[in-house]
Amino acid sequence: MSVTSTLWTGVSGLLAHGEKMNVVGNNIANINTVGFKSQRMDFADFVYQDAHSLAGQTQIGRGVKVGTIIGNFHQGPFESTTNATDLAIEGRGFFQVQAVGSDETYYTRAGNFTFDKEGYLKDPNGFALQGWRIDNSGGVMQATGGNAQMVNAAKGSTSPIKGSGVPTDIQLDTFTVFPQQTTKMDFKVQLPKSGGDNAVNTENPFAALFKQWNGNDVERANNVPPLAQTSYAEQTTMQIFDEAGVKHTVTVYFDKVSSTDYEGGASGEEIWEYIVTMDPAEDKRQFFDTATGELKNVNATSAGGLLMAGTLTFNSAGAIVNQSAYTWGGTQTPEKNPGSFESIADPAGGLNNLDVISLDPTDMNNWEPAPVSSSGYPIVVPNFSGILDAQTSGTQNGAKYNTEINFGLRASNLSQPWSSQGSLADLNVDAYVFNNAYKANDPSTGSEFILLNQTYDASLDDKWNINTGRYDVSGLSLWGTVPADTNTLLTNIQGDATAAIQYKAGGTVTIADMWRSLELYNVQTVKVKAGNYVDNAGNQGTQDITIDLRNGTATLADGTTATLGTDISFTDPGTLAAVSNAITNAVQKASPKNLYMYSAADPANANLLADFTEPAVIEAYASTNLDGAFSSSNAQNGYGFGDLTSWEVDSDGILNGVYSNGVTLPLWQITMYDFVNTQGLRREGNNLYSETRASGYPKMGAAGNSGLGDIASYTLEQSNVDLATEMVYMISTQRGYQSNSKMVTTVDTMLETVINMKR
Repeated sequence: MSVTSTLWTGVSGLLAHGEKMNVVGNNIANINTVGFKSQRMDFADFVYQDAHSLAGQTQIGRGVKVGTIIGNFHQGPFESTTNATDLAIEGRGFFQVQAVGSDETYYTRAGNFTFDKEGYLKDPNGFALQGWRIDNSGGVMQATGGNAQMVNAAKGSTSPIKGSGVPTDIQLDTFTVFPQQTTKMDFKVQLPKSGGDNAVNTENPFAALFKQWNGNDVERANNVPPLAQTSYAEQTTMQIFDEAGVKHTVTVYFDKVSSTDYEGGASGEEIWEYIVTMDPAEDKRQFFDTATGELKNVNATSAGGLLMAGTLTFNSAGAIVNQSAYTWGGTQTPEKNPGSFESIADPAGGLNNLDVISLDPTDMNNWEPAPVSSSGYPIVVPNFSGILDAQTSGTQNGAKYNTEINFGLRASNLSQPWSSQGSLADLNVDAYVFNNAYKANDPSTGSEFILLNQTYDASLDDKWNINTGRYDVSGLSLWGTVPADTNTLLTNIQGDATAAIQYKAGGTVTIADMWRSLELYNVQTVKVKAGNYVDNAGNQGTQDITIDLRNGTATLADGTTATLGTDISFTDPGTLAAVSNAITNAVQKASPKNLYMYSAADPANANLLADFTEPAVIEAYASTNLDGAFSSSNAQNGYGFGDLTSWEVDSDGILNGVYSNGVTLPLWQITMYDFVNTQGLRREGNNLYSETRASGYPKMGAAGNSGLGDIASYTLEQSNVDLATEMVYMISTQRGYQSNSKMVTTVDTMLETVINMKR
C-alpha cells in the first residue's frame, strides 16, 4: 500500500474538520439571529480497502467524511419587546408565511412581524403570516318554535379553532368596526329572601307585574310611568344596542310571589315573578288588527315595551332551580298557526307579502312559552327599527334580532324545553267560583251563588284606583235596610265554630271564604246597627256590631270582642237580615257592577307554570335568593361604531382588535404547523424553512392544542446557539485539523526519504 494513500487520508481529515469548523462558525455567526436553530456536524468513517495479513483478509480505512448535519430545534431563550406583533412560540410548531398573491410557502420560528401599508402582517422578507379569519358578527340560532333557516349561526363552539375557511394572508382590511346588535343579555341577580310582594293579584299572582304594566303611549304623554314604583320589589337595567349601534335601556323588574297566594311547588321553594321591558316609546313592534284591518303599533296598547314575563324559582337553599318565560306570540309561526298571522303587502317594498302576527298583545292568551335558542336560552325579539321583518312576524329575516335572556339557567332538552304549552292566561284562577247554569232573575237555578241585589250605589264608580285595580272602599261602615228579595237568603248564622251564611241550595260559605271573596276589593269590615245577639252564657243584648270579614270576629259598641258562632250568635231575624244587608252593600259598593257573591276559588297553582323540563344551571351566571341585599351583575354582547386603536395577540394565537368604543373583537387566528421530521426541513436562509419529502406533510392546528406550543406576544425567540458549547467544538475541531495537517507533513517527510534513497 503506497504512502501516498495515507497522504489522502490526512487530506480527508482536513476537509472534514474544515466543514465542521464551517458549521461551528455558522452557529456562532447567528448567535443573535431571531429564531435561529443551531446545527451539529457528525463525522463518519470513509471507505475501507481490503488488505492481507497473517491472520487473513483485513481492511484498512481511507479517512473520514461528513456523516450528517443535525439541526437543534429545542426552545431558544425569549426576549421581551414593545411590539404586540412580535411573536414567539413556546413549544413545538412553526408559523407559515406566503408571498402575497402566490403559493410560495415557507415556515419559520422567527416571529418579528409587522403590518405593512396595506394591512398585511408580514415578516422581514415581505411574506404574509397565515391564519383563519374569525366571524365576530354574533347572532342567535333559534332552536324551537320558528324558522329553521336563521342568519348568523350561534357562536360558542368548543373547537379550539375559532376561525373558519382556508388559512389565508392575515390582513387588517378595515380599521373600523360596524355596530353589532345585542344578541344576549346576562343577568346575575341576588334577590333577597326578605323581599316583599308589592304587586298583588289573586287572579294570577304569577303575572301581577304583567297586569300592572301599562306602556300605552297616551299614558306616557301624561307622564304616567309604565309601572308604579310601589309595584315591584327590585329592578335592574342594562344598556343594549340595536342594529344601527344606537343605545337602548332594558329594565327587568322583580317581585316576590307570596306563598299564601298559590299552591303547589316543592317545600321551601320561593317564586319571584319578573318582566323584561324596554322604553315603550322605542318599541316599534306592530301587529295586524283583524277587527279594523289595520297595522297597529304595540306601544299604542298597554303591552308597549313589554318583552317577556315569567318566574324564577329558588329552592330552600336560595339556589335557582327553574324558570318560566312567556312572550307575545310565543313560538308561533305562520306554518304552525296560520290563524295567528295575516298576509299583507310589505309596506317597505310593496312587492312582497309578509306574514304579520295578528294576535292582540294585551291578551294574556297570546303570551305563550318563549322560543328557545340553540344554546337553550329563552328568546325575546325587540324591534327598534319599525321594519316588520325585524320582529316576531315569522319571516326569516326576523331571526337576526333574536336576543337570549340568561338568568343562570338554560334548557338542556331542546326538543321539549317547556313543561307546558299553556299561555300566561292559563295560570288565571277565578276570584269566585262561577256557575254558568245561573240565569238572571232566577236564583233557584244556581247552587253556588246567590243574587244579592239588583241595585247598587253608582257613586263609587269614581273611586276606582287604576294602579291597584280596586275601589277605594277599605273599612267602610255600611248601614242599610233589609233587601226586598230576602227570600233568596237563608238568614241563619250557624252556631258552629265559624259563623256562616247558608245558601238556599244547601252549600255554605264560611267567613274565611267570604273574606277571600271580598279581598280583591279591600272590603275588611261591615257594621250592623242595633243588632240583637245572645252570648254563650245566654245573655241577650242589642248593640251596634262591627263584623271583621277576615276572621269572623265581632266587636260590640262597648268594646267587647267576640267570635261569631262561638261567643255570640244572632237570633233576631231583623238582625240577621241587617247582617246580610250589610254584607250585600259591602260587596255592591266594593264592586258596584258585580251583583253576585260567589264561593272563593282554589288558589293559583305553581305546578301549571311552563318552566324548563330539564333545566341546566350556568354557574357563572346563576341567580340566587339568599338572606342578603339585592345586587345585580349584568352583561351583554352588543356594541356601537368604533375605530381601531390597537391590537393584541393572546396565547391561543387570536389577533384581537381594540376599538375606540371600548370593544375588543377577535379578528384572526394564527395557524400553527408542525412536522413529524423537522430534520427533513430544507433551510432556505432568511430564517425560513421549506417542506420536503423527508419532512413529511405539515400538521395544522391552533396554538396550545394537539401538541402545538402557545404563542407569546411582545416576545421574540432568540437563537438557541450555546456559545460555550460552540467554543469547545471550535477548539476540538481546531485540534483535529492540526492533527490531520501534521499527518500530511509527516507523510511528506516520508516521501522525501523515499526520494532521497536514489541519492
